[in-house]
Amino acid sequence: MTQAQCLWDARAQLGEGVFWHPREYAAYWVDILASRLYRLSADGSQTSWDFPGTLSAALPCADGSLVATFRDGVYSLDLQSATRKRLYAVEADLPGNRCNDATTDTRGQLWFGSMDDAERSETGYFYRWRQGARPERLDQLGHFCITNGPAFSLDGHRIYFTDSVNRRIYSAPLDTHGKPGAAEEFARLAAPDGHPDGMCTDTEGGLWVCHFGGSRVSRLDAQGEVTAVIEIPAPNVTKCAFGGPNYNTLYVSTARKGLDETELARFPLSGGLFALEVDWQGAPLPLLAAPGN
Repeated sequence: MTQAQCLWDARAQLGEGVFWHPREYAAYWVDILASRLYRLSADGSQTSWDFPGTLSAALPCADGSLVATFRDGVYSLDLQSATRKRLYAVEADLPGNRCNDATTDTRGQLWFGSMDDAERSETGYFYRWRQGARPERLDQLGHFCITNGPAFSLDGHRIYFTDSVNRRIYSAPLDTHGKPGAAEEFARLAAPDGHPDGMCTDTEGGLWVCHFGGSRVSRLDAQGEVTAVIEIPAPNVTKCAFGGPNYNTLYVSTARKGLDETELARFPLSGGLFALEVDWQGAPLPLLAAPGN
């Protein structure tokens, strides 16, 4: 494996949600606190867009558009005009909550979580959204202060997710329609290792976990045992995704949130987008079914 290199010193306050666009050959990610979307093209060109609200994740659709989660729901994005259109409201009865991390499953569905923006109460839930339906709250997965890291086995039979505050990673089986069963603990982090955040999977069944407050990404095998550790020169590591021509480039987003001046002086690239070549491969991100207008 190579060492992680910073591709964009974006200084994002809460960089999150990195994904590799399988059609555009570009990496996208967001700064939640700035409500900004970033795009890094394969040729190195950089583009960003600012949106109203609190942009927590964006993902690609089969029709070429992007769907995004904001504080209060699911939106479609128009990058030409840097505007958004709300598709569905979420948790209007929980004004202290906001949407957080998101991904797509092998069936072209959007999965996302919510969280208590004050990071105190266990009011966050996971949701599944399918074209033509309202977001479905998945009570069987539990409720948490900060939900994070939805990721799926490549065969589509299992979901992984994190209870970031309590440092636990869970998994749950999925039936033929993608509906989850009961969740069980898959692994947990010790306090010195930080908090589990965003995740992705590789073609050999490994689960790659970002450590917020732990300066690393770890690979876990099917038994939840660590088989590889990648050091990142930033304490708050938030999300990882496979991309590049052969899908063996691991892209990693980071955050400056919570770091004092001393820590920022020691880790000046915090909030940047990193990448490195690894000895495993991922698979193209499934595209969402077009949301319609």
